[in-house]
Amino acid sequence: MPANLQIALLISLFVAGHVARRLRWLQPTHAGHMLKLVVNVGLPALFLADVSRIPLRADLVSLPICAVLIIVVTLLVSLVAGRALKLQRPGQGALTICSTSINNGFLFPFVIAAWGQLGFAQLALFDFGNALLQGSLIYAIAAMYGGHGSGLLAILRRVLGFPPLWALAVALLLNVGGVHLPPLITTVLGTTGRTILVLVIVALGVLFDARLVRDRAVLTALALRILLGLALGFLCVWLFHLEGLTRSVVLLGSAAPIGFSAVVIANRESLDRERAASAASISVLLALVYVPLALWLLPR
Repeated sequence: MPANLQIALLISLFVAGHVARRLRWLQPTHAGHMLKLVVNVGLPALFLADVSRIPLRADLVSLPICAVLIIVVTLLVSLVAGRALKLQRPGQGALTICSTSINNGFLFPFVIAAWGQLGFAQLALFDFGNALLQGSLIYAIAAMYGGHGSGLLAILRRVLGFPPLWALAVALLLNVGGVHLPPLITTVLGTTGRTILVLVIVALGVLFDARLVRDRAVLTALALRILLGLALGFLCVWLFHLEGLTRSVVLLGSAAPIGFSAVVIANRESLDRERAASAASISVLLALVYVPLALWLLPR
């Protein structure tokens, strides 16, 4: 199936998910179950199938480093922006986790459709740095602004309890050790992962909510995540002298929409859930426009 047709299909699935929500065929709880299946089964299967076979080069080490740099700089800017907006602690916490949550899960189906296995594998390496910080630093900050304690053991349990992180680590070990999984296993894992990953698009359609469109904190979160993220992506590309597909992956990943993990964390840590949900949903709507365009403009 041509890449353009596959992308059009993914957009149709988003619309179908939203319509199903409006007709009350699907509810946010159903979307939550879909996303859990993606996290626990879909992404681990794809990581094991694809990352274990990617040709590792020295310049690819820069991918997770780029993600870490983008998140850390955005974190600092979000703290300054929240103070300028005079946000209360729950609002500041929501702004920070939204602006620093990179939704690579949304990008994965599009990247697979347009750039294939190699593009997905490199984006997965970029997401490795994102996953490390989401499960540690960002979660700790959310707990701090929510008024809950966040000890070292609690943070460590969260990191170690993230299945895609384990799968990515195992896939990298297999790759570095020169261990090749049987073709039948990689085929089954890849097919299973790609099939389940489509649920991300449906779930985002179900969860989409365009309220608080004009809220200053929401608009600031969108600007920090997408515009500042893209600017930092260009800076990383220049610093590490990245070219070709690797350059395209960093630029696309740096401008990814807000992750729905921000909404989950905001709910768990008693932050401003409404602002987090609205910012994440609006960013996904914007991404449906600029992500296909970026895939068409960026070189493979």
